[in-house]
Amino acid sequence: MAMNFWRAQADAKSKTALYLAVFIGLALVAAALAEWAFRAYAYQQDSNSLQFEEVSATQVPWVGISFLAITLLVAGFNYLSYLGAGGSYVAESLGAYLVDQQTKDPKERQLLNIVEEIALATSLPVPPVYILRAREINAFAAGTSPQNAAIAVTTGTLNLLNRSELQGVLAHEFGHIYNRDMTIGMRVAAMIMGFFIITYIGLRLLQFGSFSRRSNDDQKNGGNPMMIIGLIFLVAGAVTWFFGSILQAMVSRQREYLADACSVQYTRNPAGIAGALRKIKEHAISDMPKNGQPFAHLYFNEHASFFSKLFASHPPLEERIAAIEGNAYHPHSDLSDDT
Repeated sequence: MAMNFWRAQADAKSKTALYLAVFIGLALVAAALAEWAFRAYAYQQDSNSLQFEEVSATQVPWVGISFLAITLLVAGFNYLSYLGAGGSYVAESLGAYLVDQQTKDPKERQLLNIVEEIALATSLPVPPVYILRAREINAFAAGTSPQNAAIAVTTGTLNLLNRSELQGVLAHEFGHIYNRDMTIGMRVAAMIMGFFIITYIGLRLLQFGSFSRRSNDDQKNGGNPMMIIGLIFLVAGAVTWFFGSILQAMVSRQREYLADACSVQYTRNPAGIAGALRKIKEHAISDMPKNGQPFAHLYFNEHASFFSKLFASHPPLEERIAAIEGNAYHPHSDLSDDT
């Protein structure tokens, strides 16, 4: 049974919304627990320490507010810095070259024709198209909006895929552009960076507190507020960074399923994208640029170990093929062997 792409899209969108809600809840719960942990410690110490007594007496949750404020400030700064990088910047930074609109090369001409066809079908602007010199089958869309998006494919994609499969891959990338998946991914990544900075601040506070000279009163008080806050930030930041990274990967995988469903919708040909994914799995070549590691989440990829799958930005290829075809995965298929 072929994929019901409307149902598949609705399912991917609902799961994305759920994971994003859990992600936001994770940050709020971590802030609340950080405040609770500090107040619980302050309550035990307030009989001996004026500093902790003042903290436990106030009704303002300063530790929790600080946790959220730092996270959001770092996330906002990182997100704004991401906005300045359009799709062309990402493609060119990887060494890809722009395909000339007047090209006479038959493969490049076919590539441009398919991009224009899908842009017309999706009512999206025709993005700049780049080619990356690599033998593996891969492609990606980059940019923060349909207006500054770009699509890049490898030479391996052009040489190894037939027209139907290439159309399926490009329609998948248009699905990312249409659903603004890059923007969603950047917002989540910015929050992850916020959690990481919280962890770093906690570590620095611990280091600074341990080397600072404590007065005799501090010795009798049995605690240094700076070190306590540092420890709480370190633990809370590390936990949210770890589980936030897992949720980030879960969101990314759902967006891949959504883009697959969009590919089927735009082309009305599930065999195209399924055949391309099957060839990606069977042609196990990995020669993407080393300097492209920061953008590796954009690529089609496979992950072998359980731990790598946990943080994988893409679902296993077998599961994607099975979802597209509506049945169990088969290594070989003649469904897309048109030329």
